[in-house]
Amino acid sequence: MGTALLTHPGATGLPPVSDVKPLVEVDVLGKVGILTVIAIAVGGLSFVLPVSIGFALVCVVVALGLGLWTTFRPRMARILAPAYAAVEGLALGVLSRLYSAQSHGVVPLAIVLTGALFIGVLIAYRTRLVRVSNRFISMTVVAGFALLAVLLATAFGLSFPGIGRSATGLIVFGVVYLIVAILDLFVDFELVNRAALAGVPAEAEWYAAFSIFLAVVMLYLGLLRILGGRR
Repeated sequence: MGTALLTHPGATGLPPVSDVKPLVEVDVLGKVGILTVIAIAVGGLSFVLPVSIGFALVCVVVALGLGLWTTFRPRMARILAPAYAAVEGLALGVLSRLYSAQSHGVVPLAIVLTGALFIGVLIAYRTRLVRVSNRFISMTVVAGFALLAVLLATAFGLSFPGIGRSATGLIVFGVVYLIVAILDLFVDFELVNRAALAGVPAEAEWYAAFSIFLAVVMLYLGLLRILGGRR
Protein backbone atom coordinates (compact mmCIF):
# COMPACT_ATOMS: atom_id res chain seq x y z
CA MET A 1 0.00 0.00 0.00
CA GLY A 2 1.25 3.48 -0.77
CA THR A 3 1.17 6.43 1.58
CA ALA A 4 -2.05 8.38 1.24
CA LEU A 5 -1.72 12.15 0.93
CA LEU A 6 -4.93 13.63 2.25
CA THR A 7 -6.22 17.13 1.90
CA HIS A 8 -8.28 18.31 4.86
CA PRO A 9 -11.92 18.00 3.68
CA GLY A 10 -13.02 21.05 5.64
CA ALA A 11 -10.50 23.28 3.91
CA THR A 12 -11.64 22.66 0.33
CA GLY A 13 -14.99 20.95 0.61
CA LEU A 14 -13.59 18.12 -1.54
CA PRO A 15 -13.19 14.45 -0.54
CA PRO A 16 -9.73 13.23 0.52
CA VAL A 17 -7.24 12.78 -2.30
CA SER A 18 -4.83 9.83 -2.34
CA ASP A 19 -1.58 9.35 -4.23
CA VAL A 20 -2.22 5.61 -4.47
CA LYS A 21 -2.88 4.45 -8.04
CA PRO A 22 -6.25 2.68 -8.16
CA LEU A 23 -6.99 -0.69 -9.71
CA VAL A 24 -8.05 -0.45 -13.37
CA GLU A 25 -10.18 -3.19 -14.96
CA VAL A 26 -8.41 -2.98 -18.34
CA ASP A 27 -5.04 -3.42 -16.62
CA VAL A 28 -6.33 -6.51 -14.84
CA LEU A 29 -7.38 -8.01 -18.17
CA GLY A 30 -3.95 -7.16 -19.58
CA LYS A 31 -2.32 -9.10 -16.77
CA VAL A 32 -4.67 -12.02 -17.42
CA GLY A 33 -3.34 -11.93 -20.98
CA ILE A 34 0.25 -12.04 -19.70
CA LEU A 35 -0.48 -15.07 -17.50
CA THR A 36 -2.23 -16.81 -20.40
CA VAL A 37 0.68 -16.19 -22.77
CA ILE A 38 3.10 -17.59 -20.18
CA ALA A 39 0.98 -20.72 -19.73
CA ILE A 40 0.59 -21.27 -23.50
CA ALA A 41 4.31 -20.71 -24.19
CA VAL A 42 5.49 -23.06 -21.44
CA GLY A 43 2.70 -25.52 -22.19
CA GLY A 44 3.76 -25.58 -25.83
CA LEU A 45 7.24 -26.68 -24.77
CA SER A 46 5.98 -29.55 -22.58
CA PHE A 47 3.56 -30.49 -25.37
CA VAL A 48 6.30 -31.04 -27.98
CA LEU A 49 9.13 -32.16 -25.68
CA PRO A 50 9.26 -35.63 -24.05
CA VAL A 51 8.14 -34.45 -20.62
CA SER A 52 7.04 -37.42 -18.51
CA ILE A 53 3.66 -37.78 -16.82
CA GLY A 54 5.46 -38.13 -13.49
CA PHE A 55 7.04 -34.71 -13.94
CA ALA A 56 3.63 -33.30 -14.88
CA LEU A 57 2.16 -34.65 -11.63
CA VAL A 58 4.95 -32.94 -9.70
CA CYS A 59 4.07 -29.72 -11.53
CA VAL A 60 0.43 -30.14 -10.50
CA VAL A 61 1.46 -30.41 -6.83
CA VAL A 62 3.80 -27.41 -7.13
CA ALA A 63 1.09 -25.39 -8.90
CA LEU A 64 -1.36 -26.25 -6.13
CA GLY A 65 1.14 -25.02 -3.56
CA LEU A 66 1.77 -21.80 -5.49
CA GLY A 67 -1.97 -21.28 -5.87
CA LEU A 68 -2.57 -21.64 -2.15
CA TRP A 69 0.42 -19.40 -1.41
CA THR A 70 -0.97 -16.73 -3.71
CA THR A 71 -4.41 -17.02 -2.13
CA PHE A 72 -3.07 -16.45 1.38
CA ARG A 73 -0.40 -13.91 0.35
CA PRO A 74 -2.16 -11.78 -2.30
CA ARG A 75 0.45 -9.03 -2.04
CA MET A 76 2.99 -11.45 -3.53
CA ALA A 77 0.78 -12.17 -6.55
CA ARG A 78 3.04 -10.05 -8.79
CA ILE A 79 5.68 -12.81 -8.41
CA LEU A 80 3.62 -15.87 -7.55
CA ALA A 81 0.96 -15.53 -10.28
CA PRO A 82 3.44 -15.70 -13.22
CA ALA A 83 5.24 -18.58 -11.47
CA TYR A 84 1.92 -20.38 -11.09
CA ALA A 85 1.08 -19.80 -14.76
CA ALA A 86 4.43 -21.26 -15.84
CA VAL A 87 4.19 -24.38 -13.68
CA GLU A 88 0.52 -24.89 -14.52
CA GLY A 89 1.41 -24.49 -18.18
CA LEU A 90 3.92 -27.34 -17.93
CA ALA A 91 1.26 -29.66 -16.52
CA LEU A 92 -1.37 -28.54 -19.03
CA GLY A 93 1.03 -29.14 -21.91
CA VAL A 94 1.52 -32.78 -20.92
CA LEU A 95 -2.21 -33.27 -20.32
CA SER A 96 -2.99 -31.68 -23.69
CA ARG A 97 -0.54 -34.05 -25.38
CA LEU A 98 -2.39 -37.03 -23.88
CA TYR A 99 -5.74 -35.73 -25.12
CA SER A 100 -4.25 -34.94 -28.53
CA ALA A 101 -2.96 -38.50 -28.86
CA GLN A 102 -6.48 -39.83 -28.32
CA SER A 103 -8.40 -37.12 -30.18
CA HIS A 104 -6.47 -35.40 -32.95
CA GLY A 105 -7.14 -31.67 -33.24
CA VAL A 106 -8.86 -31.39 -29.85
CA VAL A 107 -6.22 -29.10 -28.30
CA PRO A 108 -6.32 -26.16 -30.75
CA LEU A 109 -10.11 -26.38 -30.79
CA ALA A 110 -10.21 -26.26 -26.98
CA ILE A 111 -7.88 -23.24 -26.97
CA VAL A 112 -9.99 -21.35 -29.50
CA LEU A 113 -13.24 -22.16 -27.69
CA THR A 114 -11.70 -21.10 -24.36
CA GLY A 115 -10.89 -17.70 -25.81
CA ALA A 116 -14.33 -17.42 -27.40
CA LEU A 117 -16.10 -18.30 -24.15
CA PHE A 118 -13.96 -15.83 -22.20
CA ILE A 119 -14.84 -13.01 -24.60
CA GLY A 120 -18.49 -14.07 -24.62
CA VAL A 121 -18.73 -14.00 -20.83
CA LEU A 122 -16.98 -10.62 -20.72
CA ILE A 123 -19.42 -9.18 -23.27
CA ALA A 124 -22.42 -10.66 -21.46
CA TYR A 125 -21.18 -9.09 -18.22
CA ARG A 126 -20.30 -5.69 -19.68
CA THR A 127 -23.64 -5.38 -21.50
CA ARG A 128 -25.48 -6.46 -18.33
CA LEU A 129 -27.04 -9.35 -20.19
CA VAL A 130 -26.14 -11.30 -17.05
CA ARG A 131 -26.36 -9.40 -13.76
CA VAL A 132 -24.19 -10.64 -10.91
CA SER A 133 -25.96 -10.15 -7.59
CA ASN A 134 -24.79 -11.14 -4.12
CA ARG A 135 -27.03 -14.20 -4.39
CA PHE A 136 -25.36 -15.10 -7.71
CA ILE A 137 -21.97 -14.88 -5.98
CA SER A 138 -23.11 -17.02 -3.05
CA MET A 139 -24.52 -19.70 -5.34
CA THR A 140 -21.30 -19.77 -7.34
CA VAL A 141 -19.23 -20.21 -4.19
CA VAL A 142 -21.44 -23.12 -3.12
CA ALA A 143 -21.16 -24.69 -6.58
CA GLY A 144 -17.39 -24.32 -6.47
CA PHE A 145 -17.12 -26.06 -3.09
CA ALA A 146 -19.46 -28.82 -4.29
CA LEU A 147 -17.25 -29.41 -7.33
CA LEU A 148 -14.17 -29.45 -5.12
CA ALA A 149 -15.83 -32.04 -2.87
CA VAL A 150 -16.57 -34.24 -5.88
CA LEU A 151 -12.97 -33.90 -7.10
CA LEU A 152 -11.59 -34.91 -3.70
CA ALA A 153 -14.04 -37.81 -3.40
CA THR A 154 -13.16 -39.18 -6.84
CA ALA A 155 -9.45 -38.78 -6.03
CA PHE A 156 -9.99 -41.17 -3.10
CA GLY A 157 -11.77 -43.71 -5.27
CA LEU A 158 -15.42 -42.82 -4.72
CA SER A 159 -17.72 -42.80 -7.74
CA PHE A 160 -20.84 -40.83 -8.61
CA PRO A 161 -23.66 -41.69 -11.02
CA GLY A 162 -22.91 -40.33 -14.50
CA ILE A 163 -19.33 -39.42 -13.61
CA GLY A 164 -16.64 -41.88 -14.46
CA ARG A 165 -13.92 -42.76 -16.93
CA SER A 166 -16.36 -43.58 -19.73
CA ALA A 167 -16.89 -41.17 -22.63
CA THR A 168 -20.25 -40.16 -21.21
CA GLY A 169 -18.75 -39.63 -17.77
CA LEU A 170 -16.02 -37.40 -19.19
CA ILE A 171 -18.58 -35.28 -21.02
CA VAL A 172 -20.87 -34.96 -17.98
CA PHE A 173 -18.02 -33.95 -15.71
CA GLY A 174 -16.64 -31.60 -18.35
CA VAL A 175 -20.00 -29.84 -18.69
CA VAL A 176 -20.27 -29.39 -14.91
CA TYR A 177 -16.70 -28.13 -14.76
CA LEU A 178 -17.36 -25.73 -17.63
CA ILE A 179 -20.52 -24.31 -16.04
CA VAL A 180 -18.74 -23.64 -12.74
CA ALA A 181 -15.86 -21.99 -14.61
CA ILE A 182 -18.26 -19.68 -16.47
CA LEU A 183 -20.01 -18.75 -13.23
CA ASP A 184 -16.61 -18.06 -11.65
CA LEU A 185 -15.72 -15.73 -14.51
CA PHE A 186 -18.89 -13.70 -14.02
CA VAL A 187 -18.16 -13.42 -10.30
CA ASP A 188 -14.52 -12.46 -10.92
CA PHE A 189 -15.53 -9.71 -13.36
CA GLU A 190 -18.04 -8.37 -10.84
CA LEU A 191 -15.53 -8.39 -7.97
CA VAL A 192 -12.95 -6.61 -10.13
CA ASN A 193 -15.56 -3.99 -11.04
CA ARG A 194 -16.46 -3.49 -7.38
CA ALA A 195 -12.79 -3.21 -6.47
CA ALA A 196 -12.28 -0.54 -9.15
CA LEU A 197 -15.29 1.45 -7.93
CA ALA A 198 -14.06 1.20 -4.34
CA GLY A 199 -10.63 2.57 -5.29
CA VAL A 200 -8.68 -0.56 -4.35
CA PRO A 201 -4.94 0.02 -4.97
CA ALA A 202 -3.42 -1.13 -8.26
CA GLU A 203 -1.19 -3.65 -6.49
CA ALA A 204 -4.29 -5.85 -6.25
CA GLU A 205 -4.42 -6.18 -10.04
CA TRP A 206 -2.10 -9.19 -10.13
CA TYR A 207 -4.21 -11.05 -7.58
CA ALA A 208 -7.38 -10.22 -9.50
CA ALA A 209 -5.71 -11.44 -12.70
CA PHE A 210 -4.66 -14.64 -10.93
CA SER A 211 -8.27 -15.31 -9.88
CA ILE A 212 -9.55 -14.80 -13.43
CA PHE A 213 -6.74 -16.95 -14.82
CA LEU A 214 -7.84 -19.83 -12.58
CA ALA A 215 -11.28 -19.67 -14.20
CA VAL A 216 -9.68 -19.61 -17.67
CA VAL A 217 -7.76 -22.79 -16.83
CA MET A 218 -11.02 -24.36 -15.67
CA LEU A 219 -12.65 -23.40 -18.97
CA TYR A 220 -9.88 -25.10 -20.91
CA LEU A 221 -9.94 -28.26 -18.78
CA GLY A 222 -13.72 -28.50 -19.06
CA LEU A 223 -13.56 -28.17 -22.84
CA LEU A 224 -10.80 -30.80 -23.05
CA ARG A 225 -13.02 -33.18 -21.11
CA ILE A 226 -16.03 -32.52 -23.31
CA LEU A 227 -14.23 -32.56 -26.66
CA GLY A 228 -11.95 -35.46 -25.73
CA GLY A 229 -14.86 -37.50 -24.37
CA ARG A 230 -16.79 -37.15 -27.61
CA ARG A 231 -14.06 -38.67 -29.76
